[in-house]
Amino acid sequence: MKKPISLLVMAAMFTACSSAQNVKNLDKQSSKISMKYSEEDYRNLSHDLKDNQVFLAGELHGIQENYTLRLNLLMYLNENAGVNYYLAEMGYSSSYYINKYLETGNEKYLFVVANSIIGSYDHSLDDINFWRDVYKYNQTLAEDKRIKVIGLDIEHQFWLAIMQLNDLVEDLNLGRHMDTTLGKLEYYSASMCPDIKDSKDILKNVKNVNTKDVLKVVAELREDYKANPAYYEKLLSEQEFKDFVFVMDNITDTERIYTNRGNRSYFNKEREKSICKNFLRAYEGNPDGKFFGQWGSFHVLQKSDNYEKRFAEYLNNDDSPVKDEVISIKYIYDNKYHKKTNRRILSAFKEYGDSKFTLYKLDPLKCETTEICPINDHGIDDVSEFFQYGILIRDPQKVTPMPG
Repeated sequence: MKKPISLLVMAAMFTACSSAQNVKNLDKQSSKISMKYSEEDYRNLSHDLKDNQVFLAGELHGIQENYTLRLNLLMYLNENAGVNYYLAEMGYSSSYYINKYLETGNEKYLFVVANSIIGSYDHSLDDINFWRDVYKYNQTLAEDKRIKVIGLDIEHQFWLAIMQLNDLVEDLNLGRHMDTTLGKLEYYSASMCPDIKDSKDILKNVKNVNTKDVLKVVAELREDYKANPAYYEKLLSEQEFKDFVFVMDNITDTERIYTNRGNRSYFNKEREKSICKNFLRAYEGNPDGKFFGQWGSFHVLQKSDNYEKRFAEYLNNDDSPVKDEVISIKYIYDNKYHKKTNRRILSAFKEYGDSKFTLYKLDPLKCETTEICPINDHGIDDVSEFFQYGILIRDPQKVTPMPG
């Protein structure tokens, strides 16, 4: 066996891998990242661009620097890997309105989403500015290269799904038997957001609407669609029909999952399955596309350290069309709040990087089965089975709250 890793803390606490030299190669396989985007900063990723189709970054929510890295990675992968689909940790209906903003530049669409997530980590000036920067970046690109957003999560902001459904069907002639249903759908949509140009009270308005009544209307629309899907397909454009079916199915999943939200294990498992199902639906419509998404770290790990399977792990299932074509990048934060959760990988990263951001490529570490890999906080296995790249973020800052 080779000598243990020459990191004092690790040497004292953990058994070293038989191929510890690979950990020392972090020094050779690291690169400093600037706050301002530079293509050269991300050169370590170049080895994995050609043979992979999905790139996922994992964050802890509520950190300013997340947005800098998200934008930089999105631009790098767009320019060097042909990525033009951003997989968002939001419902499909939220991405529907974000795409409207990116297409038009009209911020009423951006703020109807932002005002729907007050109280969440993403309700921040950093998030608003990220989308503004994506819009500006898109203006520099040919139309077929521009970033499009696909929300894969369940409809946590279900009122946006109601508004999207109303947008799609309000002018359709579905027959007199559906007039009452469409009237109620329009009423509930208007009750939640009377004027999309002024959506600041949307959450207050939502509280005055009976969710059961709204879901009953959605059920009526769903039943009519299932009775005659060809008629809906005829009335809607190809993209509108895809949007309609996607959001209807996602509302169904959301209702089922939230009905059992008291069972956290069920909620988490079913949410991950729904996210993966939504990806496969999006992939089916874009089989030659390349995708990037930044999610909470839990979702992007490619191996479970417990019984709960993650989104990225599902993507590597034997029946997945992107099996072995997924790259995960985990953000590691160096401050007092995050030292315990990532102590092993953090110690290794800090040994070989002293800049604000440092990108590391992780080679496989072939540890003996009885040993603990010294840089894996998720279990005894090779850390590169969980994620293949890491980015060290020193002195992370909280997001900037929205004014007012």
